[in-house]
Order: sequence, then structure tokens, then C-alpha cells
Amino acid sequence: MTTTNLWQKQLTPSNKMNNGIRSKGRPKVSLFLLTAIAFGCGGNQNDPLPRSGVLTDDLGVDVRISPTPQRIVSLAPSITETLFALGLDSAVVGVTDYCDYPPAALNKVRVGGLSNPGFEQIASLNPDLILLSVAGNSQADYNKLSSLGFRLFVSNPSTIGSLFTSIKKIGELTGTGPRADSLLAILRKTQDSLTLTARLRPKKSVLMLVSIRPLIAVGKGTFLHELIEMANARNVAVDAAVSYPIMSREHILTLQPHAIIVMSDVARSPEDIVNAYNEWRTLRAVQSNSVMILDASLLSRPGPRIMKGLELLVSALAH
Repeated sequence: MTTTNLWQKQLTPSNKMNNGIRSKGRPKVSLFLLTAIAFGCGGNQNDPLPRSGVLTDDLGVDVRISPTPQRIVSLAPSITETLFALGLDSAVVGVTDYCDYPPAALNKVRVGGLSNPGFEQIASLNPDLILLSVAGNSQADYNKLSSLGFRLFVSNPSTIGSLFTSIKKIGELTGTGPRADSLLAILRKTQDSLTLTARLRPKKSVLMLVSIRPLIAVGKGTFLHELIEMANARNVAVDAAVSYPIMSREHILTLQPHAIIVMSDVARSPEDIVNAYNEWRTLRAVQSNSVMILDASLLSRPGPRIMKGLELLVSALAH
């Protein structure tokens, strides 16, 4: 698959709707929906690590491993979190306006938004590696940075397994392979522990929403669906034909989920949901106070805090 086709495949109508930046009058869709959509839409999960001094990114492009990068620009919040988790604080010289974790990332030079990075600002930092994501960044930005001669690496994990592979690759690329391996061991152990804990309680039906206007749910073939299953829950949108289906308010009434999970950047409180759809007061989830607003940055950012997101979900569904 060519670079162009992969970007076209990843940029679904929901991606194009707001490019991850909410503006007045636009549908209220989670900023992290862009990232979440990418999880369900492809990505190279089985690339070799590494070979003959190169490493293949999720566009299928070979990226040279040496020299070890000393000046890194990250163009995605999840990638920034990964770099800091690998101990690369001093090597990171630039991040996006949306890179807000860890707190030390706020002290780095800001190079613009996800969809409108400042090329002059990036060039002035003289980076020897720029990391991008398919979900947050555009093909045009990739082409522009490539034409300027920068070494680029694109991450586009589609599952939790391929997220782990992405962390492994970034570790190999930045000379922090052993630290990446240690991090991954902790993440896998945490995943096993949380999954086991969740299995000790009865299974609940769950509707997870990444948008309330329009109503967009999490379907199968997505990273978030995997989290729902790991939390020993049944996704009521599992039979949808697409990964992120737009659902009718009436259909949700017929589904009667035990719990409704909503991303924190599309609703501030359960009342926001009920006020938006007054007839939902008859829903089992509403009547049992099981409409929960969960931290979007933990639950849907494809980075090293992902197991904290699973822990949040497991805890929420325990009540």
C-alpha cells in the first residue's frame, strides 16, 4: 500500500470533520476520536524489528536507525508520552500544542497543532528525527517534512498489540530498546492483572460513546473495543458494520446497556448526556447512575498510560 493510500484509508469522514480541533458550531466529537479511529483502521502489526540498520514504520517506509537521534520533534501527544516514558526528556526539543503530559512536556517548544504544524518552527529546532501519527497528522505535512530532508517515523497502531510494537520500535529507533522492553513488560503484567480482576465479576453490557452530537459509538475492530472486552464487558455496538458507527437515540433505547461510558472531552457530567437526550431518562444505565465520564487522555491515547485507561474502565464498571 502506498503512503497516499494509507493516509486516505485512515482519514475517515469523522477524521475530516474537525481534524481533532473543536470549533464553535461543529459537532462535539472527542479530540481523541482521531487517534481511536486509527486504532481500528489498519497499521502494520508484524513488521520485523529491526533489520540491517533500518526499521519499518507503519507506512511501510524504511527508516535508518543510526545515528541515534539527539534532537527529536514529536507531532502527537501519545508519541510525546512514549518518548518521556523512555527517558528521552532531554532529547525532545519540540512538541505540539496538545502535548500536555507529562507536565515536563509543557516546557518544550510548541510547534503548532496536530493539523497545522509550523514548518519554520520545526526547521529552526534542527531535529534529527520527527515522529508523526497517521491519525493526528496529514499526508501533506508528511510530504512537506520529507521534502525538507528530515528523518521521519510514522506510528499508526491499530490494536493494543500493535501499540506495544510501536513502543518497541520507538525504543529501537532512539537507542532505548532495553528501557522499552522493561516498560512493555510492566504494561503486559498490568494488563494480565486487570483482566483477571475484571473476570471475577459478572459481565455487563456497555455503550461507549466518543461523540454525543452526532452519537458515535465504539464498534468492533478497534482498540477501545479491546479495552471493553478486557474489562469483562459486552460491547452493545459489536454488531455494527463499521468501527465507529453513528447510532440513533432510538436504537440505543432498545439496547438498554448496563453502563454508558463517555469521553471526558465531549461531556462534563452525566447530566450533559441526559439533557441532550431527555428520553434516555428511562435507560437502565441512567436509572442506576451508571453513566460515567472517563478521562479521554487515559482511555483513548495510544501511549504508555493505556493500562491506566484500562484500570479506569475496570474500576468504573465495578460499581
